[in-house]
Amino acid sequence: MTDRDLKGYVPGGFDMLHIGHLNILRAARARCDRLVVGVATDEALVTMKGRAPVIPFGERMEIVSHLRFVDDVVPDVSQDKRIAWRSHPFDVLFKGTDWEGTPKGARLEAEMAEVGASVVYLPYTPWTSSTMLRNFLTAANG
Repeated sequence: MTDRDLKGYVPGGFDMLHIGHLNILRAARARCDRLVVGVATDEALVTMKGRAPVIPFGERMEIVSHLRFVDDVVPDVSQDKRIAWRSHPFDVLFKGTDWEGTPKGARLEAEMAEVGASVVYLPYTPWTSSTMLRNFLTAANG
């Protein structure tokens, strides 16, 4: 396999798409030949975050699928990314640097090593997040 054949995967909720999402997707695409994005299902987000997304799954899938630097969009059904890898094998999984050096990052790296994939951390955008947007909307509608 050459560098030109690298298949990358970016998992995420992509709720209330914002610049942080665009930054990580652009940076991931620059590092692989083909970029697949796993959009977490509504059920998976409830399990992982304890709350439903603002934007429904089907709409999040459609929005992400229209980004020019995304080659394919697939459902992401579990926090265990080995499940995603089994459905759509990839060489490298991209995550934000907010995961780097954390227990969840270490677990992700170990799981990816089991299937022969690597984890690459890309700069996290700390000044915006879906959680911040959700909190702002909640406060504004107070």
